[in-house]
Amino acid sequence: MIDIITQKSTGFIPKHITPDQAKDTGMAMVLICLLVGYFGEKQSCFGLAIVLLLLNMIRPQLYKPVAVVWLGLSNVLGTVVSKIFLSILFFVLVTPIGCLRKLFGADSLQLKKWKKSRDSVFRNRDHLFTSKDIEHPY
Repeated sequence: MIDIITQKSTGFIPKHITPDQAKDTGMAMVLICLLVGYFGEKQSCFGLAIVLLLLNMIRPQLYKPVAVVWLGLSNVLGTVVSKIFLSILFFVLVTPIGCLRKLFGADSLQLKKWKKSRDSVFRNRDHLFTSKDIEHPY
């Protein structure tokens, strides 16, 4: 598991790579070689995966330069997905659905009912709570 170090960084490239992060990066490289060998039907990738695994077991600090690139790439992808892709998804999917609901007169919050009268739209619930309600709140 990758340990998260709280630090202030100026960009996407991490300043400090822990030994555990270097090991995890090495294991990711082994997995990539195995997947390329299996799905790409390249037998040479299996031998490379064995060599990378042995290097990872003997000297994981060799993967520190690769970990800087790997973790920097993951930071960039995280930023792209969380900000750009989810914004596009919101404007392509959620906004048209909201516009269609407004067009057809859906009022989930009961705003029209609330604006018509001075009464509250909240429901009064006269309920005597028992120990069973606390044991199973949902």
